[in-house]
Parts: sequence; C-alpha cells; structure tokens
Amino acid sequence: MISHKKSQVSRISAALHTNLILIIILCTAVILWAWIFTLASSEFLEGSTRPLRAVWSGTGHFELFGMTIYYDFEGYADYDYYYYSWGEQFVNGIPPYTDLFNTIEFNTAQYQTPYFFPPLFVYMCALGMLLPINPFGIAFLLAMFGFLTAFPIYGISRYLSQNPHVAEISVATYLFNPIILYHTVYSWLNPSPFVFFMILSFYLLMRGNRLTGVLAMTTAALLKQTAFFMALPLVAFLLVKRVPSDHSSTPDEEPRRKLEFDLRGFARYSVYTAVYVLAISFPYVLNLGNYLYYIFQRPGAFLIEDITTLPDVSQPITITVLLILLGAPAVLTELVNQATYLGVFLTISMCAIFLLMFLLKREHDDVRIYWRKMFLLSLLLMFCVHLFSPRGIYKYYCVALIPFISVLSVSRMFSAAEEPVRPTLFMVLNPMVFSVLILFPTRYVYLFFLILLFVGYVLHKQFSLFIEMANQSLKRVFSYLRLRSKGIPGTEFHEDTEEIPNPHS
Repeated sequence: MISHKKSQVSRISAALHTNLILIIILCTAVILWAWIFTLASSEFLEGSTRPLRAVWSGTGHFELFGMTIYYDFEGYADYDYYYYSWGEQFVNGIPPYTDLFNTIEFNTAQYQTPYFFPPLFVYMCALGMLLPINPFGIAFLLAMFGFLTAFPIYGISRYLSQNPHVAEISVATYLFNPIILYHTVYSWLNPSPFVFFMILSFYLLMRGNRLTGVLAMTTAALLKQTAFFMALPLVAFLLVKRVPSDHSSTPDEEPRRKLEFDLRGFARYSVYTAVYVLAISFPYVLNLGNYLYYIFQRPGAFLIEDITTLPDVSQPITITVLLILLGAPAVLTELVNQATYLGVFLTISMCAIFLLMFLLKREHDDVRIYWRKMFLLSLLLMFCVHLFSPRGIYKYYCVALIPFISVLSVSRMFSAAEEPVRPTLFMVLNPMVFSVLILFPTRYVYLFFLILLFVGYVLHKQFSLFIEMANQSLKRVFSYLRLRSKGIPGTEFHEDTEEIPNPHS
C-alpha cells in the first residue's frame, strides 16, 4: 500500500516537473485574467443603467515621440444590451425566435434586442443567469470558454510540432494575446464559446476521435453561424479516405495515392449530426420556416448604400470600406460592394479552399503532415469568411483567428518536413505583432492589415525564407552579445554567412 502511494506521488511529481512551464503559464494567466475580469466588473457597475451598462469602449490616444497616436479597440456594449437581455427573457419563459423575445422594456422605453444566433447560445446565457454571481454569470462563462481554449491549442500545437515547448509558446501567445484579453476577458463578447468547441473539434479529429470531433464542431455551429463554414474541412476529412496504391512504376517510386470515398462512414456521421441538431433545436424546428429565417436570413447581408461615406460605427464593415477610404473610382467601389453583398467573393474562395482540402494528400502516409496542411487551409478559410462575408465583420470577430495564428505562428508549423519543430523567437513575435496591428488601428484601417496577414499565409513559402534569414541573423547577434558579456577576448562579429561545406571535399 505504501509503495503504491509512493509510486503515485512520484508520478504526480514527474508530471509536475515535465509540465512546469505550462503550469507557470496557466497560473500567470489565471492571475492576469482574474485581474482584468475584476477591473471590467467594477467599470460595468459604475457605468450607465440597465440595459446600457458597459465597460470602456477601447478608444483613446497617447503621445509618442511628439506624435499623437490614436487607437480604437472597437468595444461594444453587447453584453448588457443583448446577452443579458436574452438570458433574462429565456429564464422568464419567453421563447426565442419570436417577436416578444426580441423586445425588452425599461422605464416605459422599449429596446429592440433581436436574437438571431443558434439555440445553444441563448441556453448558455440562461445558464449564466442562474449562476450566483449575477450580473456576471454570462461573463464568467464567456471568459471560462476563452481560457479553456488554451488546452486544445496546447494539444494541437504539440501534436503538429512534436515539441512541448512549441506548444507552451502557442498557449502563452493565446492567453496573453491583446485581442483575447480585451474582447473576451474585458468586454465579454460572444465568440469564445464557439471558438472553444471549434478548436476542440480539430484536436479530437487529429487524435482519431471522429465522432466526438464531429459533435464538437456541430456544437460550435449551434453556438454561432461562423462555424457553419467549418463543415468544409469536416466534409473533406470524413468523405475522402486516402490509401496507398499497390502499383508503382519502379520499386524505388513512392506509392501513388488514389482517392476513395467513405460514403458509408460519411452517411453515419451525417445521421449523428442531424439527430444532435434536431434534439438541440427542438421545439423550434416545429416551425421550420421561422427557425431557418432567424438562423440564416435574420442576421442579414450588409450593403453599403452610400459609397462616398464610411459606415457608422454601429455597422459592420466589408472590404468595400478600404476602397472608400482610398478614394477608389466609384465604379470599382460599387462593383466590389455588390459582389461582396451577393457573396461572390466568399463563394469563389470557399470553393477554391474546399477543392484544396478535398485533394489534400497525406505525404509519406504521415497524418501529422496532412493535419498541418488542413489546419492551414482552415485558417485561410476563416480569413476568407472575415474578409468576404456578406454580413461584414466587427473587430471582435478576429477572436476566432487567434488560436489558429498562435499555433501556425511560423511556416515550419505547416511544412511537409517530418522532423520536430524547434522553438524560435518569431513564434512569440508574430502572433503578438499581428494582434497589435489588428487591435490598435481604427475599424476603417485594420482590414488592410488583415489582408496583409492573409497574403502572408498564402505566400508563406516566400515569407519563410526571409524570416529564416532574419532568425539566423538574430541568433548571430545574440551569440555575439553573449560572448562579449562574458569578456571572451578576440570576439568579433562578422556579417558574412557561414561557409557551406563542399560535399566533394
């Protein structure tokens, strides 16, 4: 008995020692998140009255080298006006997807609070209302899902990189990311629950848990419609199975891959998904037309009526805004405006990415390389949803991009190389710099940086060469400074590159 307890203690001690860095990151994040959450709670109570209570909107300026720098985090008062109202209405017995649910009244004034999310989000709001920390129950759940997302991020990053230290960096760049800290922990905006289940789904699928992975992605879709687009990688993964051919032209030639369709398996998972969706959607599916209207049509596409002025701050923005800002010709601006509204760009990009997913090969039968490519294509898909959505976007939608960027921070994370990925400084710098470029500029400018980031991932092979050169230069500089600090005589810094050995010598 004593030896058994000693073995348990030794296993726990070994686990703590192995995961010490991860534990330190998580504990530090808990302290920081709790402090930010508490700060937001105080500001929330000191603000206006129900239903217009809100935290700081994230606008301001500061002086830098004699220049005034303006920033706009684009915060919104959705928590009290929408989420809290929805939870209160549901707890009071008013069903969603009705006109009565979409209106609240305070001091003889009526407020329109239309609900157009799938049903799981209002269930989460109702659960938050029942927690004994009113009015912060929903906020706690939103922050909790945001924090829990770090765990599947760790699992995915460790699986793709085969290096626990790379996974620890991914977790840190997510938990301390300024976009996450402001929009999830401070402003309590809605993406975090669906993002958690979306990332969890990828992790489960990578580990071979197909059913739970499918149900996790379905749960994400039942929280927010953005996850509907994640059906594309799911379909490509479930429908197509790749097996090596038995025939080769020469003994040294690699086995060719041929596509085979797993129709039976795909049908089985489709049935599981349909049953799950119907169960969650009951009784709203009894009035199917009304239900589908609220889910698909009620959110609405956004057409900029006046292409000579920028949209109001309460309205979503599309790529048309950049053309208005640049003063592009009216014909071009209107063409892009109409094409975005009709979903032309979104449809083309979705078809192209789905085709790439569909034809994706498992090189050398390495499933890990397959998932590196699939995760990258899923990130590109999310970029296209944000850039080309007829609905338009708000800045806090970018919360859904951060887990992908934290994992795929450098090109080695989605390369075809089979060896483990080593940590680099750019794994820390890239996600943080990207987030600052999105969070700080005004809502009419940050789309430009989002496009640059998208192009950077599309042209990752070209950019990776430059980053590798910069990384090697930084290593030489740090090595030089370290040697000089130790006082080693004769230390010199050379700009020339290392000599490449002659293989014929």
